[in-house]
Amino acid sequence: MKKTRKKPKHKKENAIGLAWYTRQQWDILKQVADDAENLAPTFSRWESNAENAARMLRQSGYAVEIVDVDVTELLQWCKSNNRPLDGEARSDFVEEKIQDSRFARRPGSKDRT
Repeated sequence: MKKTRKKPKHKKENAIGLAWYTRQQWDILKQVADDAENLAPTFSRWESNAENAARMLRQSGYAVEIVDVDVTELLQWCKSNNRPLDGEARSDFVEEKIQDSRFARRPGSKDRT
């Protein structure tokens, strides 16, 4: 007898964050990223890959949180954290943005600005 696995149910607090770029932001990212050679060659290719990744994660039962990235803000974050602007930094930046937005939405929390 074959067991069927239930899809995991993930709370929004455990959502997987995906960096999202406009065409303009993508062009800037390609110019300033330390790992630009590892990025998709075009915005259209990146967008298609990102949409497929989000769809596959959702179909697998994961909650996905899209994070619009301003590359100027990302670059400043990398500089202030003494980090190269690479995939690991982009991932950490997105995670921090998600955590910050959760803190701001929490009842009784105060704006940290």
